[in-house]
Amino acid sequence: MILVERHIELHILKRMLDDCTLTGRKVALIAGPGGVGKTTLLTGFSEYAKDMGALVLSASGARSEQTHGLGVLRQIFRSFELSADYRERLEFTLAMQEVESQDPLLSTYAVDELTDVLLAAAEGRPLVLALDDMQYADSASLQTLLLMLRRFASRPVIAVFAEWRISNSTRPGALSECIKQPYCRYLNLSPFSLDGVIDRLRQQGLGEARARRIAPSFLAATGGSPLLLQALCQDRLSGPAAPDSEDADGVLADDAEIGVSVGAHFQVAIEACLHRWDPQLLEVARGLAALGGPASAAVLVRLLGGERRTVAETLSALTDTGLLRSGWFCHAAVPAAALSGLDGDTLAALYGRTALLLHQDGAVPSKVAERLVAAGGTPQQWSVGVLREAARQAMREGEPGRAAEFLEAAHGACGDARERAEILEALARVLWLVKPSAVTSLLVPLRSALDDGSLSGRGILLLSSSLAWQGGAEDAAAVLGHVDARQYECDLIGTAELMLVRQWLRWVSPLKPPLTGKGRADGAAWVGGSGGDEADDCESWSDLVKSAEQVLQSCRLADALPVVVLSALLTLAYDNRLDDAQRWCAMLKPEAEAHRAEAWVALLAVVESLVALRRGHLVDAERHARRALTVLPPHNWGAAVGLPLSCLVHATTAMGRTGEAEVLIKEALPEAHQNAFWLHFLHARGRFYVAINRPYAALGDLQECGSLLANSHLDCPSFLPWRSDLAEAWLLLQDPVSARAALEEQLMLACVEDARVHGRSLRIMAATLDLPDRAATLRDAVAALFKSGDQLELAIALADASDVELECGRFSEFRISALQAKRMAQFCGAEPLYWRLRKADAPEKRDDAPGNRRNPPGFTALSEAERKVAALAAQGRSNRDISRTLFITVSTVEQHLTKVYRKLRVSSRSSLPAELYLVGSPE
Repeated sequence: MILVERHIELHILKRMLDDCTLTGRKVALIAGPGGVGKTTLLTGFSEYAKDMGALVLSASGARSEQTHGLGVLRQIFRSFELSADYRERLEFTLAMQEVESQDPLLSTYAVDELTDVLLAAAEGRPLVLALDDMQYADSASLQTLLLMLRRFASRPVIAVFAEWRISNSTRPGALSECIKQPYCRYLNLSPFSLDGVIDRLRQQGLGEARARRIAPSFLAATGGSPLLLQALCQDRLSGPAAPDSEDADGVLADDAEIGVSVGAHFQVAIEACLHRWDPQLLEVARGLAALGGPASAAVLVRLLGGERRTVAETLSALTDTGLLRSGWFCHAAVPAAALSGLDGDTLAALYGRTALLLHQDGAVPSKVAERLVAAGGTPQQWSVGVLREAARQAMREGEPGRAAEFLEAAHGACGDARERAEILEALARVLWLVKPSAVTSLLVPLRSALDDGSLSGRGILLLSSSLAWQGGAEDAAAVLGHVDARQYECDLIGTAELMLVRQWLRWVSPLKPPLTGKGRADGAAWVGGSGGDEADDCESWSDLVKSAEQVLQSCRLADALPVVVLSALLTLAYDNRLDDAQRWCAMLKPEAEAHRAEAWVALLAVVESLVALRRGHLVDAERHARRALTVLPPHNWGAAVGLPLSCLVHATTAMGRTGEAEVLIKEALPEAHQNAFWLHFLHARGRFYVAINRPYAALGDLQECGSLLANSHLDCPSFLPWRSDLAEAWLLLQDPVSARAALEEQLMLACVEDARVHGRSLRIMAATLDLPDRAATLRDAVAALFKSGDQLELAIALADASDVELECGRFSEFRISALQAKRMAQFCGAEPLYWRLRKADAPEKRDDAPGNRRNPPGFTALSEAERKVAALAAQGRSNRDISRTLFITVSTVEQHLTKVYRKLRVSSRSSLPAELYLVGSPE
């Protein structure tokens, strides 16, 4: 057996064995903390003594047998072979002792008889008595052994005792007297040093370099305890990364660990340390584990009871054993092992006492709340405020899951109905951050709070919007009616939130058959739903946009109502305020990610996807839509599922990836929500059918959109321009009359300022006209789309215009328009349009290389900065887009454009020469 850092002690024992043959008896007491290697040293010495011809008699104490009289003594006499005569004498002596005396101590005659038996068995050889775990030996056996040692004064006998004890425990009096004698040696073992750990790792087959590299982490995890170190080594050897080879530097090529991973062997070793020795160790370890950090003996006494000196000595013993370092456990597995043996009620009671103690000592709320949750809550009112504050702290730290746990415990502990309702509201908002469907479990208690009048006005908005998200639009509307019925007083933000919730209900309410006798409201005035008489009670669209700005300016995600914020962002997007919608998404996204609010991330992503689609940025639209559906799967989108699905189908279709779009369409959820957002999906599916030349299927979806939208306030082209795609389907069927009728109706409904709808309508209308009118109409479409900022629609319009120029024989204009359209298509990610334009190129007439481009008149008068700004403006970019692209302010862009207009003698960006795109666009 190879011993580490025990060579001196082993050498002393060997010398004592040699000396006992000359000078008589020797006694050695091996002491040290648990797991320090006392048994290993005792075993190593016993093997040496056997090799030297000595008779070794061994025994071991056990706590469970401590009350069994003469148990250890019987072990000693059973550890070697005796002749029949001596065995009979031994049994007779012990039997007579039990019959004649109730005293567990042996008589002088019995001690003399046993001494003679041992000397006879030794047959002149040195005799070694090895007793392990002496602290658990029964007193009768220990007293008898000490009496026998007195009779061995001149005999070659060495007795080696190994003991572990807390420093306040009392050593047997006779042994204490023996220690004072010159023939006795006291050997105190200490945990391994760093060099000792390195030696032990080398014994396990690790190379020198690697052993030195990982030894500090092993020392930190075990405190130098040989028992724990051996367990770690066994876990390492039995694991998948067992070391067997080294690289040229003596370090395993895959070695990258800094910490220590543990396995079953280490767990068993920890349990042995806690359960094998004094029960006080386990109790104090459990108290520390429940407290969750270092604690003084005074604090542990308040938690566990007992004497302060005993607890302090137990802490010292845990440190010596290798389980504690600087007052806390060396490894995270230790507190788990300490608490693992407790039943549920006992553990809950321990955590309850711990929470109260920490609260009395002024600990941070989160630390107290964690114990309250582990205790299963407490009916004491003081815990409610602590749990609520801890939930707010968890939200600030971006841990909504912990915040939900704290609020659930607070709700269970609270006895006040109104405060319970407030806690329910807060819990619902927190659950919304992670998964909206999780709020379903709170709808019934929230409804109960509404019925008993304890739910606040804002809580009513939360309940209504949550019901609407789950598809219960009618119940949501009924709940929202309580706001007016109870005449809640709302501040400015509260009024804005109420308007946006009402708007959300209109969007998610199932669409009803057309109402006869009702005229359609002005298409630009309201983008509402079809449920109820909106014309009578709905606010104006401009007021709704104002409310959206108010809510967004005061928005904090931790307290905001998610549906309200989503409704505000969609309002801006449908109002064609794309820059504002994108700006708010960019501002809110870091907060959502910091809070780990997955639902918020998904909601912002779907708005960003919608904005990107309306700008013609297909790659961004697809990326944001996929993220929205990845972070929040379709079944969690509730009544709004049509929105992210439509964005993704729309983007993949326009990018030419119709196979992916078809898969999305086939895997879409059943059309359970016949609401405004599902119409987005029908619209996108209709566009998909147009793209793959299935006009009749497209007509079915698009005409269904028209049927559901008939005479509703929702039928506004800025919300859903379905008639444009209907017209394209009619054109595929060679029916320009029907196509023109659909487009004329759309132009009549569209807002005058909606350049995107006007430009696209005019572009499609041009296909129904003869050549001269077609060219003029396309020029108007291009001019309108320049203003709209829709890059994709502008590219398509330029492509159509290039075809007309080619048909008219204007080759120079054809090449300029085609090249501009091609580059814009590539920028947008519209592969089908790009390859259509590539195929239309005439190789023999391509003179669009940079060296062959013609500069527009006045171009040379522009500065480099003005050229860049003019080129981007000619592409249809907004001033804000240009400022972001060139990293300049919006005011600088405006100043450059003013100079460009003057030098080129034009009045607006729509009059900028198309050649500017070719000569000045930054690559």
